[in-house]
Amino acid sequence: MVQIDAGHFSRDASAELSDALARPASFKIMYFPILANGATARDLLAYGGVKWTPVAPADWNSEKKQTPFHLMPILQVVGENGKTASLAETVVVEHYLAKKFGLLGSNEYEESIIKMIHSSSAAVQNAFSGSVTWNVTEAKAKGLAFFTSATLPSWIETHERHLKDNGNNGHYLGNKLSLADIRTANVIEQFATQPESGALMALINKSEALLKVYEAVAKDPKMVQWRSGAEYKGFYEGNKAFYANPAAFMS
Repeated sequence: MVQIDAGHFSRDASAELSDALARPASFKIMYFPILANGATARDLLAYGGVKWTPVAPADWNSEKKQTPFHLMPILQVVGENGKTASLAETVVVEHYLAKKFGLLGSNEYEESIIKMIHSSSAAVQNAFSGSVTWNVTEAKAKGLAFFTSATLPSWIETHERHLKDNGNNGHYLGNKLSLADIRTANVIEQFATQPESGALMALINKSEALLKVYEAVAKDPKMVQWRSGAEYKGFYEGNKAFYANPAAFMS
């Protein structure tokens, strides 16, 4: 069983755990063996070229009690000082890793822009989960209809505007890969592995700007190396199996 140390909430240990976050030696990312909200953190670790291990809970009903909010992903950072700091909440984990690996721009304004776009992409993914994935069977059709007629088109429209303002070059900011690019690419990948992928991707495929982001991330050499491996492919197949029948997958 993977032990989760939430001792970073203790003020007495904050200096040592801060040093662990500042000078990491290795990482573990705990999430289910699917893409979903674990995909971006794994991508960031692969991009960073650091020593890291993806792990899955052996008994989540028991292990979640050891986590700060009973949710995953959980990032464990083992510092050069031997101390282990644990970070919870998807946004916090992704912001920390993106900053560590130079994917939050070159100044505070760029960082804020990237975080805003990242937040928007994370929100549309969570909206889909709430309105479709975890809806009761009889409400799924209505949830999907609203999502594809209102939520997703609005997200596409606003993101296209920002991408076109940046020259429609496959990036949200300048001509460099950022957390915003990676998060949006993962949202598209998430939609592509849903049972409802036909309706979702019919809209995405009409957006040249978003497809360029997806392709730019997929073609990054570090992403190619990570995503061509057996481990990533296992998460991809797990994603399709999970969303085809979440209850059966979790049992």
